[in-house]
Amino acid sequence: MNNNWSGLIMDGSEANMNYVKNDSIFWKHDLQCKAVFIDAENVNNLITEAGFDPELGILHIDIDGNDYWVWKATTVVNPVIVIIEYNSLFGFDKPWSTPYDPKFYRTNYHHSNLLYGTSLLSACDLAKEKGYTFVGCNSSGNNAYFVRNDKVGKLHTPTIEEGYRLSKFKESRDKDGKLTYLRAKQRLASLKGEKVYNTRTNQIETI
Repeated sequence: MNNNWSGLIMDGSEANMNYVKNDSIFWKHDLQCKAVFIDAENVNNLITEAGFDPELGILHIDIDGNDYWVWKATTVVNPVIVIIEYNSLFGFDKPWSTPYDPKFYRTNYHHSNLLYGTSLLSACDLAKEKGYTFVGCNSSGNNAYFVRNDKVGKLHTPTIEEGYRLSKFKESRDKDGKLTYLRAKQRLASLKGEKVYNTRTNQIETI
């Protein structure tokens, strides 16, 4: 709003996109929205169809599942800033993601709603491959921020351990879908024995 940017919001919920369309921000600015389930196969076409130039200001991926795989597949834009949702329960030293599934939905994947997305380390590894530098996480412990190497300048660049933040969300659920309010390390402990994908070894391993 401050700089009158153009923008695109995509979400799998038609109701969410109708909410955006009914907000004054939609007609006051050059904002597009599209109800679509994003995966590694369609993300490039969706961005291209929206008419964006490769030089993009911000790319924010927050899809509760295939975040790592969608960013890995995104090649049609070269954003200055990338914001990626990460699963802080995986810690700062595990190269983990959920395995790629184009129809991934975290409640279906594991009833707890805790087994989803990518670790911060995996996101940082991918960022390095794509030419980005890690500059930190938000205080809530769910978004990691990266700046394209040619734009980093004098920005502080913490180590992964320094920049990592653990979330405090108590969103865990039992098999009946009821909130269980697990805290801190209880959350990861509840996933013991579940499978994750190691993005460094390219192998499935057990938590």
